[in-house]
Amino acid sequence: MNDEQSISNFPYRDQVKLALCALVACTFLLLTFSATLAGAQVVQDTLPAKQDEPTPIAIGSLNIGAEIRARGEGWDWFLGNDHTRYAFGESRLRLSLSQQKRKYSWKVEVAQPSLYSLPNDALQPVTNFPLGEGGRYFAANGGNTNAAGVFVKQAYFSIRGIDHNGGTLKLGRFAFSDGTEKIPAAPDLSWIKRERIAHRLIGDAYWTDIGRSFDGLHFTDDIGANTNLTFVAGRTTRGVYQTDGMGEMDVDILYAAYTRELPTPHTSSELRVFALGYHDGRGVLKVDNRPLAVRQADTQNIRIGTFGLNYALVAPLPYIGKWDLLVWGAEQFGHWGTLSHRADAGLFELGWRPPIPWLHPWLRAGAFYATGDGNPNDRRHTTFFQPLPTEQLYARVPFYTLQNSEDYTGQVIVQPFHKLALRAEVHKVKLHSVADLWYVGTGAFQNTSFGYDGQPNNGHKGLGNYVDFNSDFQVSSHLTLRYYLGVLSGKGAMTNRPQGRKGGFTYLEFAYKF
Repeated sequence: MNDEQSISNFPYRDQVKLALCALVACTFLLLTFSATLAGAQVVQDTLPAKQDEPTPIAIGSLNIGAEIRARGEGWDWFLGNDHTRYAFGESRLRLSLSQQKRKYSWKVEVAQPSLYSLPNDALQPVTNFPLGEGGRYFAANGGNTNAAGVFVKQAYFSIRGIDHNGGTLKLGRFAFSDGTEKIPAAPDLSWIKRERIAHRLIGDAYWTDIGRSFDGLHFTDDIGANTNLTFVAGRTTRGVYQTDGMGEMDVDILYAAYTRELPTPHTSSELRVFALGYHDGRGVLKVDNRPLAVRQADTQNIRIGTFGLNYALVAPLPYIGKWDLLVWGAEQFGHWGTLSHRADAGLFELGWRPPIPWLHPWLRAGAFYATGDGNPNDRRHTTFFQPLPTEQLYARVPFYTLQNSEDYTGQVIVQPFHKLALRAEVHKVKLHSVADLWYVGTGAFQNTSFGYDGQPNNGHKGLGNYVDFNSDFQVSSHLTLRYYLGVLSGKGAMTNRPQGRKGGFTYLEFAYKF
């Protein structure tokens, strides 16, 4: 955790409100435009909605499942004049036993994560700011270079049809991510929801070996074929970077969402309206842009409500393929300890799928912003807060969060055949407010640290530009291989070098399921 606070005053900019208005205006314009295409020819979907799933092993009415995942990561990282190169390994074994009946079901899943050869020199001296994920794993596991754990990842009982309709009530320990309440049938729309909507605020942190679960209840009700209502009340477990994921923390969520598919004969679209309540009563030192002494005196809880919506649309363009639109926006209210809290964030993305056979390309571009705090000395906290996200899904080179940030993105996706998907992205990342900090992390994961680290930005908004590439090859329904490479050019907030500084990371991963 970083305790230095070197900042300068910068007024909070009300122009961020105009961004949400612009997003809403664009949404209605594009919806109007899509209506004129209702008679256009349908372009065949080629992108699979999800990877093929293996058939579980059945013993009578019991199902046995397992996953073995192994990954090797290499990092070339820096901060200021501190530079390090390292590699480490990680593995995860999950075993599950479940039973499905007409009116009820249950599941018990045990996880065994392991970390190998973590670096002991990937923390910045004095501040202990992590130099890449290896430093974060090392700090979270008591300074051990090798760490392992065994814990119950999921253990729940579900009752179906409790309202004589499509309702399901799940009680116990379960994994949950916002935005996954209803998976659309259309492959393009399903991909957008899975890769560009889900996990932004609440995620299962699946990218790490340990992940995150919730103890509580999860109710979902499919009202007809196109509508879903979801409600979740839970307390989050430890984990994510800490291999002991068994216990709970004093961190609670209340979540509700209304999701509605709006299909036409030639278009696919979906609207979600959501509300999220977040409470953190751990009493750990908060990470924000106030001076250390002020933060140490603030022992009051964090209570934040987040209210928002997202809309995604996929529609044909006559003779030239398909286009898609994604709008996401959220407002936050509440209390950040002794401070009143108000913040917002917004996203706008467009995509085009030209009808080119064999490659099936998908070109996408978008812009995201999340407000930062412009004055550390007033009574307001205006940094948009990601409560418990899955980090690497959006910050693919995970050196930033969707807090006090602006992220301008371009994506190219091609799929030469069903089992192989190739994806490359380019990102320009900036801080929204120079008076605020640069944040890294993935939310609360243990009782001894806040979950995010904050770093002074040297008086610069420029954080870094990066390009990356990944390939996913599904060898069979059981075995998947992934390779990833991301290369970063750090800017003024990360380094004082006039020409910036280069860094990056890579990993090779395989996962076997049965």
